[in-house]
Amino acid sequence: MDDIGEDWNFLLSEFRRLGGIAENVCQKEGQFGRGIFSINSKLRSRIFTPSNLMINSEDIVLEADQLRINKDKNYNHEIRVFFNYYQDNFSWGGGGKETTESFEKGLRLFSYNLKKLIKKYLLIDLEERHKGEWSEVIKKQFLNSRRVAFENCSAIAPVWDLVNHEVISLPFLTSLEGISTPNYSPTNGELTFNYSNKSPLNRFFSHGFFAKETIIFSFPFSITCKKSGINFICQGEEITDDSMLIERSGNKILIKGLPIADLNNPLLPTKYFQQIVSRIGDTNIPNDILSSIFEFNILSRREIIQESELVDHEVSNMLSEIIYYEINLISLCD
Repeated sequence: MDDIGEDWNFLLSEFRRLGGIAENVCQKEGQFGRGIFSINSKLRSRIFTPSNLMINSEDIVLEADQLRINKDKNYNHEIRVFFNYYQDNFSWGGGGKETTESFEKGLRLFSYNLKKLIKKYLLIDLEERHKGEWSEVIKKQFLNSRRVAFENCSAIAPVWDLVNHEVISLPFLTSLEGISTPNYSPTNGELTFNYSNKSPLNRFFSHGFFAKETIIFSFPFSITCKKSGINFICQGEEITDDSMLIERSGNKILIKGLPIADLNNPLLPTKYFQQIVSRIGDTNIPNDILSSIFEFNILSRREIIQESELVDHEVSNMLSEIIYYEINLISLCD
């Protein structure tokens, strides 16, 4: 009970008074850093942030280095006071700013060649990301890593967003009323949920940590089949649903994204590619083209590792570790 503290108790009392639910939870350090844990292992733990406490991320501004709701936006005084207290003591001002800034400073130290490769293969422009006032850059990345899609906007969900991501977890629950942690049975450990389906590399750049995600997507590529003259183009995007968007114009075939590794289903890349070929209905596409795609993705990742290992600091070392992990996963499916 010592880990709870007066500030935490006050936060939860105000949170509940404004319609939030926080059952059997406390905040303390765990394997993922600061997280949310159960107090009594015999009781269920739950956090629910109601829609009235969901703050549109575009309505949040910096005032004297503190996160505040824009004065011109329509939020009542009680919600503003609660949001200020929460951000100052548990989120932005409770270590969030420092963690975000440390990560972004690490990215800023990347060499020109490394940034160029990241832009080419991951479609992430670090120079563009870090343009403008540094304090605004940190605010933007902090909010980007914590926002959630809700009611056609990107929102910050106080208290709920203190729960950490874990790959092998249930997804969170959303409704018109608000957003909730999963309906877990009583536990003696940390309360977690799965933020979303992302590759390890994209999780790294969007959230600033290494998680052993189970699926990998191809980098952008353009491969021409010598015999048929067919130009196969992948835009390198992540696929978040079951849609398979394919465009064909003459000998040019365009797809948005392509899974190239899945720890839970090693045959997925092959079956997915076969389905693409089936939909195209072209028998001139050689069987070995998928092997070429695998090889391209492994070699391009090795390019990034070579540059990353020249930098040698905490963030670049994490990047190298993630890419080694991705290469091993791709090799299992090749």
